[in-house]
Amino acid sequence: MDRDNRLNQIKETDLTESRLNEEFITWLKTKGLNWLLLVLVILLGWMGWNIWEQRQAEARDTAWIELTAASLPVSYEEVASRHAGIDSVAALALLSAGDRYLSSIQSGVRFDRTPDQEDARLDETTRAEFLDAADSAYRDALEALDATGPDPRGDLAPLRVSAWFGRAAIAESRGDLEGAETYLREGRDAAGDRYPKVVAWADRRIEGLPQLAEPLPIPSQADLPAPESLTPLGPTIADDLLEDLLAPPVEAPSEDSGDTPQAADLFPPTPPGGGG
Repeated sequence: MDRDNRLNQIKETDLTESRLNEEFITWLKTKGLNWLLLVLVILLGWMGWNIWEQRQAEARDTAWIELTAASLPVSYEEVASRHAGIDSVAALALLSAGDRYLSSIQSGVRFDRTPDQEDARLDETTRAEFLDAADSAYRDALEALDATGPDPRGDLAPLRVSAWFGRAAIAESRGDLEGAETYLREGRDAAGDRYPKVVAWADRRIEGLPQLAEPLPIPSQADLPAPESLTPLGPTIADDLLEDLLAPPVEAPSEDSGDTPQAADLFPPTPPGGGG
């Protein structure tokens, strides 16, 4: 009896396993390939996403490294062109280019020359070219900032302020005081409530613009006051002391000179029989 029960259990187990195998084979034939394809697509997508993130990180690192290594306006502009859309690299590069041009304009010395070179000083033609290049760099920086999208927290406000103030400085250098006032107001609005000191500085700068329209008077030689006589700070040297200092030194007598006193002159001989 036990043997028959055990055989029946074995037969039922075999039938169950056989039925499961058939159902699995049927599932593979009907839906299994679709599920395997879906898993494969998910796996490939995950791998592709990781590769894309890695390349983005490498591109970001390269952009910041090249920005740090740049030093001339041309190299800054190349960085901005190659890495547009990566963080704020393009805007920073263009701002740096404009600042280099503006620094040369203010100092009067070319950034690509050493001070000892003959053509180191800016002439009128080069100065006009630098003014145009600086204004263009600041304008392109503002466009690059606008291309980054909305900035609800105002994280890019300092860059906008720098660009507007840079354009204001260029306008002042050209004598365009109306344009300078417009750019200063734009920079003040970009600063907003987060930077009250910047707003106050812009207001003072706007108030002082009319003074730049008035030429500074240069007095003539006749209008200059007569110089005042100054009392010497040190003691006055007496005339006799000054003459002694300027007189040639007196030479000491030589040993061969006939004027040198001899020992006999200093110690006369003792008379004979003397000494007592």
